[in-house]
Amino acid sequence: MKSNIAKIVSVILKIIFIVGIILLPFIPKLYDLVIFNNLIPFKDQTIFYQIAFYLCYILSLSIIFILIIIFNNVYLDPFKPLIVKSLKAIAVIFMILSIIIIIKSFFIPTIISIAIALITFVVSLSFYVLSQIYKVAIEYKKEIDYTI
Repeated sequence: MKSNIAKIVSVILKIIFIVGIILLPFIPKLYDLVIFNNLIPFKDQTIFYQIAFYLCYILSLSIIFILIIIFNNVYLDPFKPLIVKSLKAIAVIFMILSIIIIIKSFFIPTIISIAIALITFVVSLSFYVLSQIYKVAIEYKKEIDYTI
């Protein structure tokens, strides 16, 4: 049962990743499709805003890619140091996303940007704590293996 769920989640993540890569050149058009009230079209935004937007998109794709790696390895051997490194990498990426969103909030202050920055910061801390829990679990498993 567990391996079936992992396979399903892995396939869904792979589909999201592939669709995300395919949609990368169409970001400006997609951005303009979801313009609310008085938002400026993507081509009229500052170059810094456009770079930050692309950077956030690419960082999000990298999180999905790392999650694919985790799901491919967790049911083979859940006590690999690779999983700890992957969780720490996701924590760092979420922290970078949080910083980008906070900087963006100084120039275009919206309540949703502040909320998203706070959420990404908390998610970053959560992934870091999870990586530390995994690290300790690996150490305990090694001790148990030595005992046996």
